Amino acid sequence: MKNRRFKKALITWKKDPSKFPENEWIRDIVVNYGELKDKTFYGDTWTVLVRITKQINGTWDTYADVAFIVDEAPWQLLESGYSFNIWSGKNIAVVTII
Repeated sequence: MKNRRFKKALITWKKDPSKFPENEWIRDIVVNYGELKDKTFYGDTWTVLVRITKQINGTWDTYADVAFIVDEAPWQLLESGYSFNIWSGKNIAVVTII
């Protein structure tokens, strides 16, 4: 993982992130690019690695590094200001690239 490129991000969690380790890559999170219609998802899904680097005091928000696992993923979208939802069984957070 040392050579993996990543982007800095602010994550606004919908649940308490304290169960996730700090400074370790979390591997079971995905980002969905598409839409849900009649309980069926249409679009692409990419696994995204998340490494929480710092908890923001008094909130569930954290600073983190984010990276896709494969080069074919839409890396070009990961520019400052871009936001996306991450999913682990349900939408769990909003990631904003900083």
